[in-house]
Amino acid sequence: MIQYTIKSTKRNIAILLSIGLLCIFGCTSQEETYLYGSWIWEGSGNTSKEIKGFTLGKDGLASTINIRQNHYETWLLDDNALIIEGKKIKDTCFAFLSDTFYIKSLTKDRLIVTHNDKKYHYKKEQ
Repeated sequence: MIQYTIKSTKRNIAILLSIGLLCIFGCTSQEETYLYGSWIWEGSGNTSKEIKGFTLGKDGLASTINIRQNHYETWLLDDNALIIEGKKIKDTCFAFLSDTFYIKSLTKDRLIVTHNDKKYHYKKEQ
């Protein structure tokens, strides 16, 4: 009886680990798939030097678009929180930066978030 329970427990643990690894390396939510790409803030200008935003890569890397004081490096999605981390640059000083954007609406070409109690609208760069 004890031997059966140990074998059964080992089998269940192996199954759970396999499912977990599949989700970590193979499962991507529709929401996360929509996030990949470059997002342009709709309040920014029209020329390539005036537009502002960020890029989110499938590999978890991030970068800013025309925002000199922030240097995004990585991103992750935690429920409805988009967390982007990197460095804040002022003169020659660097500080750790972690921006949390709460997703209010997301489609394949529009993103609405709140950040520091302000609402921002982004459109996906084509």
